[in-house]
Amino acid sequence: MGTAIRKISERKIAAVGLVLMLLVLLMAIFATALVPMDPEEQNIELRLKPPGWTDSEGVKHVLGTDQLGRDVLSRLIAGSRVSISVAAGAVLIGGTIGLIIGLVSGYSGGWIDSVLMRIADMQLAFPFLLLALTMVTILGPSVMNIVLVLSVTSWISYAKVVRSSVLSIKHLEFIEATKAVGASQFTILFRHILPNIISPFIVVASFQVATLIIAESSLSFLGLGVPASQPTWGGMLADGREYMLDAWWIAVFPGIMLMVVAMSANLFGDGLRDALDPR
Repeated sequence: MGTAIRKISERKIAAVGLVLMLLVLLMAIFATALVPMDPEEQNIELRLKPPGWTDSEGVKHVLGTDQLGRDVLSRLIAGSRVSISVAAGAVLIGGTIGLIIGLVSGYSGGWIDSVLMRIADMQLAFPFLLLALTMVTILGPSVMNIVLVLSVTSWISYAKVVRSSVLSIKHLEFIEATKAVGASQFTILFRHILPNIISPFIVVASFQVATLIIAESSLSFLGLGVPASQPTWGGMLADGREYMLDAWWIAVFPGIMLMVVAMSANLFGDGLRDALDPR
């Protein structure tokens, strides 16, 4: 791990991606303390004010206001908490499911491997976003439901990668030696195989962060994400699409945040992939 961190620090692009991700994470964690005003406070008299506008009380709206007079900067900061928490929760749950299924499928082989992979193939036959839309429509919009939906629709990426890695090492000498001394299947899987296939799993997880943030924003944009009472980047994009000519800032700034987060996660993922590559 120390070697991986050193290699990442030597790659400027990966380091930039990591720094940007940490800044967004800190913004999400301390969102309550960072917001300059209540993100849900409405004032129709202040609607559609441009960035940098100062009201009669001397309060400056750095990124302007939206169609209901709400401060765009405050909503942008508050929306980061939803996006990051949904992505983190989906990566944790979906990654755990995919990791276990990939380990069991790759190590067991036979009919167990065939059944698990056919289930994965059937789910892959459905478009990712369409499947998520269907499930959200059935379960209803909430943060927990979005996390569950994205977890269920994203585990396949982890399972496929983990299975391939397990197949490549399960017949190596040190695994055969572990079997020969009478180690249990659980010990072989989680003490000897898992540490040797965790690197590609971590890389996939880093790339999935960007994918899931975009997916959550897409659902919110379509009105099927978290409840409308909670500010999200996707919801801000949906609000701003009708005002692109008169109030471009409502949609542009959340769009920039989505682009920055996705780009930083991909840059970090590329650097992490190179750093953890044993070759």
